[in-house]
Amino acid sequence: MAREKLLAVLLLVSCVTVTLSLPQQSKPRRPTPAFKPPKTGGLLLPDNATLIRENIVDTFSCQDRIYGYYADMENECQIFHVCMPQTRGAIRWSFICPGETVFNQATFVCTRTESSIPCEESEKYYVLNEEIGKEVEEEEEADQNRGKENVTKVLEVDAETVSPRKPSPRNARLTNRERLFRQ
Repeated sequence: MAREKLLAVLLLVSCVTVTLSLPQQSKPRRPTPAFKPPKTGGLLLPDNATLIRENIVDTFSCQDRIYGYYADMENECQIFHVCMPQTRGAIRWSFICPGETVFNQATFVCTRTESSIPCEESEKYYVLNEEIGKEVEEEEEADQNRGKENVTKVLEVDAETVSPRKPSPRNARLTNRERLFRQ
């Protein structure tokens, strides 16, 4: 019996010795950060957003919206969202306008309140998002035609007012090279 006790003690000592000889994981020196829920109602806005606007609510949804910029009327247009539809749902990026400004849905920029449309009317201007990325063919063609007319007029004026000049030596060299290649 004494022998069994001695054997048990030796076994316990050897287990402790083996356990202590194994490499130990060191404890981190820095404490684990405790994340607090954002004060911005789930929106990923800068930390100081509540200094610009208190009581930020997160009720705006991009569901069933086309790509575009949308004023958040529940936050009195101080916050706006960029919606990008996906095959499953939509992605939303949220931004806050600087202090004393609101998102102007008519121009897609943050402006002073007195220079902006009334926030309550912003929803009427959501349709402007349909124009993002559209090519305006008629206007482009008209601009090109006007450009051609203007270039023609300038060339006519230049031809009348400018007397012919001697080619510069560099231009003469280019002309000689052209002659060589044409032969």
